[in-house]
Amino acid sequence: MKLYRIIIIILILPVPFLATAQLSDRVNNPTTLRVGTRPIQGNMGVYFGMSYNDIKDLLETEDDYEYAGIPLVSLKYYVTDRWVARLGFQTYKESQIITGEVDPALSPRYYTERNYIDIVGRYLFTPGVEYHFTSTNLLDIYAGGLVPFGVKTEEFTDDYRYATGEYQLHKRTKKTFAYGYEVFIGLQAFVADLPLAFGLDFGAAGLGYLKDKYKHEYYVNVGGITSEQIYYTTEKDPASADLLKNGGTGLVKYRDLTSQNFKLDGNVRFTISYFFNR
Repeated sequence: MKLYRIIIIILILPVPFLATAQLSDRVNNPTTLRVGTRPIQGNMGVYFGMSYNDIKDLLETEDDYEYAGIPLVSLKYYVTDRWVARLGFQTYKESQIITGEVDPALSPRYYTERNYIDIVGRYLFTPGVEYHFTSTNLLDIYAGGLVPFGVKTEEFTDDYRYATGEYQLHKRTKKTFAYGYEVFIGLQAFVADLPLAFGLDFGAAGLGYLKDKYKHEYYVNVGGITSEQIYYTTEKDPASADLLKNGGTGLVKYRDLTSQNFKLDGNVRFTISYFFNR
């Protein structure tokens, strides 16, 4: 929380001085320039935003990255001088694939073949709108909202083949639908006569997941007889946490399962925008 306050104070303190300097040195430009100080109807922009949560995740040492903030990159289009349409995206993918033949004489478990696949992907799209309250070239103040939606997929396969023809196969899959919303108030300062703006967005961002569950398929072949087991688990199951606390192992296994979750949190984002004509 201390880092949160320090960052906000550092970025906000120069604003009054910047506004004073602009008021004393600059006047509004009523003409439309090819590279204008302030975008107008028909102009477009590329928006980059790094949220406080994103920065915190980058500073942490945990390998498991979870979604924080709504999108990092957006394309803007000025429908009018005040109304702006946005379309943003955020993607993430991590994969590890190991496939090979094993020398059974050197393998302590007499494997002859090993196939390992672990793929995690997240794809989010975030349409939204902004309304800009001011029309000066000094400090731009606006408000808006975003509606993110997309999917999060996971695929895990661990397959062992033995010299006897027996095998052991475990598959775990997840396809989760993501949805949410964000409302925000922002301000940005245009830099000299360049098509750049630096600013801050303050707001609340929420993201939820439907069908947030894993499907497990477990197959074992011993002596020519194959046994099959199919069940479902979820990471956020309180019963699984209690099971682990009481000395149990693994997650609670469900024959059928419905699982969803939603998180709403305050958010502050540091922004850079580059504007251009179509």
